[in-house]
Amino acid sequence: MNHYNNDLRKDCERKDKQAIGMAEAHVDNRSFKCLICLQECNTPRQLPCFHTFCTGCLDTYINSEYVTEDNRTYFPCPVCESPCYPHDKDDPVSSWAGSFPRNQLFASSMFKETESGKTFCHGCLTDDEENVASFWCKACSEALCQPCRVAHRRSKLLSTHKVIAIDEVSKTDIRMPVFVDNTCPRHTGKTIEVYCHDHNALCCVLCMALLHRRCTNVKGIGDTAQMFSLDVIECELGKMTDESKTIVEEDENKLTTLESDYEKMTSNVAMIIEKAKDKLDDLHKRFQTGLDVTYRRHRDSLHERLRTNRIFQANFENTNQLMKVVKGKSPDVDTFIVTEQSKTQLLRHVRRLQQRTGDKHNTFELKMRYDVVLEKVVNVMTTVGRLEVSSSLSSSSHDSLTSIRQIIDTLQATSSATSFSESMSSSDMLSDVGHVTVPSSSITPRIDVWTGSLSLVKSVHKPSILGYITPYLTGVVFIEGEGLLAADYNNKKLILFDDSYEYIRHYDVDNGPIDITRGFEQNELLMTQMNGSVIRCTFQNRVLAGSTSIGKKDCVGMVWGIDTLGDNILIGTDYSVEISTSDFKQVSPIPKRGNSTYVAASPMGLFYYSEEDVIVCRSRDGKEVFRHMCKGIKELRGITLDQDGNVYVCGMESGDIHLISHDGSRERVLLSRMSGITRPYAVVLHPTRQEIIVTSWRENVAFEVYKFCDQ
Repeated sequence: MNHYNNDLRKDCERKDKQAIGMAEAHVDNRSFKCLICLQECNTPRQLPCFHTFCTGCLDTYINSEYVTEDNRTYFPCPVCESPCYPHDKDDPVSSWAGSFPRNQLFASSMFKETESGKTFCHGCLTDDEENVASFWCKACSEALCQPCRVAHRRSKLLSTHKVIAIDEVSKTDIRMPVFVDNTCPRHTGKTIEVYCHDHNALCCVLCMALLHRRCTNVKGIGDTAQMFSLDVIECELGKMTDESKTIVEEDENKLTTLESDYEKMTSNVAMIIEKAKDKLDDLHKRFQTGLDVTYRRHRDSLHERLRTNRIFQANFENTNQLMKVVKGKSPDVDTFIVTEQSKTQLLRHVRRLQQRTGDKHNTFELKMRYDVVLEKVVNVMTTVGRLEVSSSLSSSSHDSLTSIRQIIDTLQATSSATSFSESMSSSDMLSDVGHVTVPSSSITPRIDVWTGSLSLVKSVHKPSILGYITPYLTGVVFIEGEGLLAADYNNKKLILFDDSYEYIRHYDVDNGPIDITRGFEQNELLMTQMNGSVIRCTFQNRVLAGSTSIGKKDCVGMVWGIDTLGDNILIGTDYSVEISTSDFKQVSPIPKRGNSTYVAASPMGLFYYSEEDVIVCRSRDGKEVFRHMCKGIKELRGITLDQDGNVYVCGMESGDIHLISHDGSRERVLLSRMSGITRPYAVVLHPTRQEIIVTSWRENVAFEVYKFCDQ
């Protein structure tokens, strides 16, 4: 990877040298475009997904998107469709747009002047007020109006700053100060303090406690930023900008060609109709109507594709402008935060772009096959001819989109910090952010789960596990520093295995344990039991203690799977998925069909569960996102997620393991059959190694371990 980064930097340096002449003549134009109106962003508001829009455009969109009947408390981002929640869901919808933070980087880079060329006060502009500035503070590099000058002088900290008349300052020196928002988008009042390399995520301490407590490759944001390099990102963004321009230019040309074909065909057909005189008038109208409908349909399709790609292009231009804003600063926390935010929104945008335009054609060739007897047999004619449209995606657009996908994949696979000498566990971060470190091992390149194969690592047989009857491992969880803990429903035990999957010891429990997961506190576990109760306990230094019941479900059928979603508990029953608070209150059931319901939660605020032979995905508020029918699978059981949100699920009766993408758009049968298991039941992933552990339903082989490897 270091060789790749070095080559990429050299390539960028060569391109920079070639462009020096152009750069010297180029006038810095730091205007950013709204991704709705595609005009200069006016009072920019940034959503949690990092996409930015005019306040007015966002307000209009929210009011048109919000549906009162659904009683929704969020709206999808206009670009990537990520769920966006207002600061207070009880506020009127008309105030939602203004509740999102201003994008200070966008605002600070939009240099505003009056019609006469005078400068507006920078302080007033941050509050959307336009007052002419009369002074300039050299220390703050800010333009000040008279009232702000007075407030500036009265401040004890600012009173010593040298303030001069605005006329004494060169126009090239007047720029709005650059502000980088380092607040956490998920948790109000919290700042970004750490970076999770397992998920490429900027996090506050609450994010670590609630969403990344199982992650092992975590580092303080300051330490990470010190090793950050902007060269690779800038070069890749430049490539993506060029490719997006190619796509937009191609669409514009194709639209012009389509309009020209339409005009030529309309003219030619009109000439033939004129020759046929009055008797062909009716046929002319029919044809023209069909032609207009066909043209409008394909024109609208191409317009929509063009708009989507223009938004895509504007997004990359915005990102490039961001890089220009921060490039002058030394590599530090602000630069790193902006880069990671940009990578996140670009990834989401590209995924959405693939869904909306990946297979849409942008070439429509209108042809007319005239009836051969048009001039000979006028009296028996029923049509002028048959309109044919051949469509395709141009090779240049296809190549550009493919190139963009590859660049995005490279950015996601390559950390902005090129090397790391130490890593940090999430449990350490919770107690002392940025201070307690543990040595990190060399990072093995991850295998693509969509193309890699699985090989058997180990089979753990019944005789190696102490138990009176055949073990029935219905739930498994990895515990940092402890190993693999499995729930043995048949023998009413919890069984501990080390990191090599060797049996260590077991713990007796009162009722048959069904599923087990990490809790909200360090060393805390949550467990479901066959009597319908949910147990909270602690597990540390191989000691199981403090087992207390936090509730019992009074429902028909059994309680099955359990997981945590933020500060909520998810519980799967025979006929519902129930969402409750951490103290087991305010239960909100989601009815479902089928039984043996297992659940899995994603750090992105989504959760997944089985309903008969279908995987259902819902957002935190219970709204359904998608349903995916697994091909050939029978009797869904265990379910788990990897760090990219991909879903792994067992088919107990079909004897296979399926992989489903986080958005339900892709599926793959990972294992059509296993070595010694015919009825797989539970599944879990190793937190650091690309290994899958699959348990059996009362078979001689208790569980098997498979590892991803290259094909």
